[in-house]
Amino acid sequence: MPSTTHELLVQILREQPKVILELLRGVLGDAAEAPYELLPIPATLADLEPAEFRADLVLRGGGPEGQKPERAMVVEVQLHVDDDKRFSWPFYLVGLRVRLRCPVMLVVLTLDDTVARWAARPIDLDGRASAVFPVVLGPTDVPAVTDAAMARALPELAVVSVLAHADRPDAALVGRALLEACRDLDDARARLYTDVVFAFLNDAARRAIEADMQIDNYEYQSEFARRFLAQGREEGREEGREEGREEGRLEALAAAIVEVLAVRGLAVDDAARGRITACRDATQLHVWLAAAVTADTVERLLG
Repeated sequence: MPSTTHELLVQILREQPKVILELLRGVLGDAAEAPYELLPIPATLADLEPAEFRADLVLRGGGPEGQKPERAMVVEVQLHVDDDKRFSWPFYLVGLRVRLRCPVMLVVLTLDDTVARWAARPIDLDGRASAVFPVVLGPTDVPAVTDAAMARALPELAVVSVLAHADRPDAALVGRALLEACRDLDDARARLYTDVVFAFLNDAARRAIEADMQIDNYEYQSEFARRFLAQGREEGREEGREEGREEGRLEALAAAIVEVLAVRGLAVDDAARGRITACRDATQLHVWLAAAVTADTVERLLG
């Protein structure tokens, strides 16, 4: 099963493809500038749709839909070294090139420096001169969004910044900027992005934010978030209570899922509520929480 971080990043990029353009400008400069909007298209690149041939995101650019685009790109979120990808990625590009009849590019987004170096190696296709040269966006290519105004302008970029800088010295500043941006977001996104800050930042950054900010001042804060932070503070005072901390986190995640669904007008019956609250798989809860923002039914979410 893909990790929570992978699912979250894929969801953000699918909903806000312009995040990729912002990151590419820092790597490619003027070459990334395009006088048109990139539009998402289906990510299945093979007729039989096997799971191993489904890209995380496919974008087309230039010209109205239905006409030949000027260019396209396959975007892959890659958090671990996986040599099998060096065989499937060229397949993605060939499939997309045949379908759209235009130049195609492979973009790899990763949050790990080692993975970035691995992904940036050219992929030899024939042992001669044919190769695929991935465009890699590593953690050093993700700006540290520490300015609240910038975070408000593109909150999804601020989320990626939190994930990329979660263990770095400026993690607290990045987290505060995203929290400030959440003031202007709809309730569902504010709750989810607040959860990202406190779930992914390192302990020192999270404690600094808790110490400096009064949580009650955040109008977007849900009961879930207050409980989550209160649980974290209490457990931080008592060493050796890792089990209690994990239990509190699972309860908070379950409460967040139910609350997001309720705000979106999706009724959660007793059976669904029981399944969510009984889940003790943090990865599954994170996946449900991310999907709850866009799910059309509770049944499909849990399915």
